[in-house]
This record gives sequence, C-alpha cells and structure tokens, in this order.
Amino acid sequence: MNQILQNSLNFYNKGVEHLKLNDFERAINFFEKSVELTPNLFQAHYNLGNIFKKLNKFDRAVHSYQNCIKINSHFVNAYYNLANTFKEQGNLDEARIYYTKTLKLKPNFFEVYENLKIIDGLSDLIKKVKPKKNKDKKKLITLKNPYISHREIEYDLLKKIKEIDSLEIAKKKLPDARYGNGKISDFELFYHDSRIIKKVKKELINIMEKAINSKIYIKESFFNIFGKESGVIPHKHINSFDYKMGYENQKYSLVYYIEVGDQKSNEPGILKLFYKEKEILQIIPSNGTIVIFPADQIHSAAYNGKKDRIMIGINFYGL
Repeated sequence: MNQILQNSLNFYNKGVEHLKLNDFERAINFFEKSVELTPNLFQAHYNLGNIFKKLNKFDRAVHSYQNCIKINSHFVNAYYNLANTFKEQGNLDEARIYYTKTLKLKPNFFEVYENLKIIDGLSDLIKKVKPKKNKDKKKLITLKNPYISHREIEYDLLKKIKEIDSLEIAKKKLPDARYGNGKISDFELFYHDSRIIKKVKKELINIMEKAINSKIYIKESFFNIFGKESGVIPHKHINSFDYKMGYENQKYSLVYYIEVGDQKSNEPGILKLFYKEKEILQIIPSNGTIVIFPADQIHSAAYNGKKDRIMIGINFYGL
C-alpha cells in the first residue's frame, strides 16, 4: 500500500470515529481530506452525503451521493439516500427516478416501495394545497395554545379499530417516533370502507375546520394501540419537505383519544408539549378528548399501564 493511500485511509477512519460521535464538523473535515488524496474512495463520498443530508445541506448531499455513484454504480444505499434527499427537497420526479434505480439493484427493498407511495401522496398534496401567501395567512387561525374538543366514543369504533390490520411497533421498518409494546396502523385509516370510520372522519373534519377556520386536506390518518412501556419520543410532525414547500404555517396535528387506558400507572400517557426542549404544558386526556396543535409543536407521551391505550392520529393542512 503506497503512502498516499495509507494517509487517505487514516483520514477516512478518523472521519468514521467522529461520525459515530456525531461530531459532524470534524468528520466532514477528515472525509474531505481523504477524498482529496484518493478521489475514488466512494465510502467517503457516501458518508459526506449522509452528513450533509442530516444537516439539511441537500445540494451538497446530492453532489456527494452522485460522486459516490459515479465511482461505484452498484452501491444501493447511495441511490436510495440520493432519492430520499430529492424527496426532502421536494424534487419528486428525481426522487422517483432514483428509487426506481434502487429497485433495479435490489428488487426486495421494502422501504423503497413505501417511499414511492409517499411520493404519490406528496404529488397529490402539491396539487391540492397551495402555500399561503403572507396576506392570506391571517385567514388561518394560529394555534398559540392547543385546541381541545371532545367527541363521544362509540362501541363500534373501538371494535372496528381492533379489527383493522395492524403492525407491531417493534416490527416497523421505517424511522418512527413510536416505541415499545403495541400496534400501529398504516397511514390510510380514513380510506377504510366502514360506516363508523366514515362517520368519525366526517365529524373530525368538522372539528378540524372549526379549529383553524379553513377547509382542510388530510395527509395521514392512523391509529396507535399502546401497551405497557410504550409511547412516543419527543418529535414533531413537520419536516424539511414542508419547509421547502412553504407549508410550515398551515400544517397541524390531531390526537383523538379512544381509550386512555390505565390512569393509575406511574406513566399514564400524559401528552407533553415542549418549546426549545423545555416542557411547557401537560394535557391529561380522557376518553373522547381531541387535541389539535401546530405540526411543528414538539410533543411526547409515555405509557406504562396494564390496559391498552388507543388513539387516532391525523396530520392535516389548512387550505
């Protein structure tokens, strides 16, 4: 091994060490030194792409992934992450191209099929939801405090949710804020051809439209069934795509509590809202409680009861 290659690999290994520590600045520095010495070290380009993507520096991420692919045209993860980067940029046509190329290399890549479905949904969203101009934003109600309402729970609704196909939280494949023992649905709950689901959808739409003073577009509808030692880590329902498209002021989230479960446990599932990582509000729901808040509101919940805790979640946009 010549000295130049040895020095390049030393820089690369130091980059990996700092990447594991989330020390992105130093990791970038070492990976860039590595590719200066050996431009064909595709792993370094790939790691640079991952860092830039994590830092929301999407143009630099795209450039790094493309460099990686030029060197190694069979590296599946580079195609996949390049497609993810285009998706987050709102460049859905390019995203679809690279997801398709990913599948040619790895036909059984489950996450690619899921992301292609997501792209279809985002394309429909772009057609139907136009970003609000400054002069129009006043028509939407800005929820400085959560909007809280109530809807009585039908036995048929509880029964239907338990009948619908679900997935164990531990078996989910895509990144998700939910954890622990429990089950989750897909994100198309309101597409079910069920009398009770249609009824709930109609009534919740009325509540959402009243809360924000606008017609709405529902992006995701789902249910969670939480068991002992489960919940959601602090997270929010807005992403880089929303910011890129200008939707950040017109996206909201709803939680509808069907069954709050065991309220005598040490973690009864209190909904905690945060501002800049500091807890600012706690909401203790009861059966039938509805809470609506901006999608950029960080929130979490932890549950440790003996009975199932069931809720419906919705992410939606004001038109």
